[in-house]
Amino acid sequence: MTAFMLVLLALTGRVSASDAEAPRVWAGLDLFPSLLAADENIAEKQGPDGKLLLLLMVADEKKAAEEMALHIEKVGKIRRTPIRVEIAESLKDYENKTVAGIFLTQKMRSEFDSVLQYGKDRHVIVFSPFEGDVERGASGGIIISDRFVPYINLKTLNASKIDIRPLFRRIAERYE
Repeated sequence: MTAFMLVLLALTGRVSASDAEAPRVWAGLDLFPSLLAADENIAEKQGPDGKLLLLLMVADEKKAAEEMALHIEKVGKIRRTPIRVEIAESLKDYENKTVAGIFLTQKMRSEFDSVLQYGKDRHVIVFSPFEGDVERGASGGIIISDRFVPYINLKTLNASKIDIRPLFRRIAERYE
């Protein structure tokens, strides 16, 4: 299945030869809204404009993040609430804004811990599609076996005071 996705993504222009993790990122991008919809308190995370602000964190691959933003904007709404997607290189501009979810578009190095802390402090899901990041503290991610499966970190979700719907908990692989 992974080989098929690489071919498909290469044909659509979404992957370069050096980007072996692209299938994980794009599959994670498709799962991200589902995890946000499973957040029992997502409606409380609307900004003053009545929209859910979703951040796509980027380190240096801004063009890929712009393409991801267009993809996720097509979702339109999460649990009947409109979304707004922004690309962020830093969380400094979001200290006084209500953020509903954060998606890591790239493997974060030094910023990873500060993004996790931001999520915990503000009860925001931090989703990373990268292998090992859920174990490092990301709220959610994916596991790839014979299919893509949501992967959640119960310790981080509890520390962030994020309540996930029981159905989503049942279908997700859990890291405790």
